[in-house]
Amino acid sequence: MKTFNLEHIKAAIFDIDGTMIDNMPFHKKAWKEFCARKGIHLSDGDFKQNISGLRNDQICKNLFGDTITEAEIEAYAAEKESVYRELYKPHIHEVAGLTEMLNSIKKRDKKLAIATTAPKENREFVLNALGLEEYFEVILGEEDVQKGKPDPEIYLKTAELLGVAPDSCIVFEDSPVGVASAKNAGMTVVGITTTHSEDELEKADIIVQNFTELKLVE
Repeated sequence: MKTFNLEHIKAAIFDIDGTMIDNMPFHKKAWKEFCARKGIHLSDGDFKQNISGLRNDQICKNLFGDTITEAEIEAYAAEKESVYRELYKPHIHEVAGLTEMLNSIKKRDKKLAIATTAPKENREFVLNALGLEEYFEVILGEEDVQKGKPDPEIYLKTAELLGVAPDSCIVFEDSPVGVASAKNAGMTVVGITTTHSEDELEKADIIVQNFTELKLVE
């Protein structure tokens, strides 16, 4: 069990994929199925390097090159996400200890937000299934920013909308690019090892397997 003191923290910001839910194996399966349809072989290494933690427009450019059109990106992303939701729907559940962590933060009068690369349909799919939307004051997704992670834009914008300083935020992330994004924003980061190893998340301030391994104090 690891302990973190929230004394100087005013807000907690959560990524969704791989952080609130352990769904990355289903994203990987969906991307592999999508890529197979397009004649592309996607290895596990390719997934970690070119897909994990990135926005769909970034992923499509990694897979098909910079000449891909916006219309093609939109169509490809919609196709892949439809495959993902169909695969994951029977299996959706929160990462262990998530609801207890949200309640622990909320009872201390800290603000809660989501900052994710997940498209709107996927965010609603997850939050509706888990019944957690009411916890969050601000929810930002890929359509709300110009630059994807590891750029800090999404975290800086979330802090601005919450009305708090970036250095008073704690972020929960599962990917190296997500950790880098939050650190680039000047925030404290908890890395969740659902998708990546401790070594891959080494830039996080605290690393745990799930929320049951972290105790908040103040």
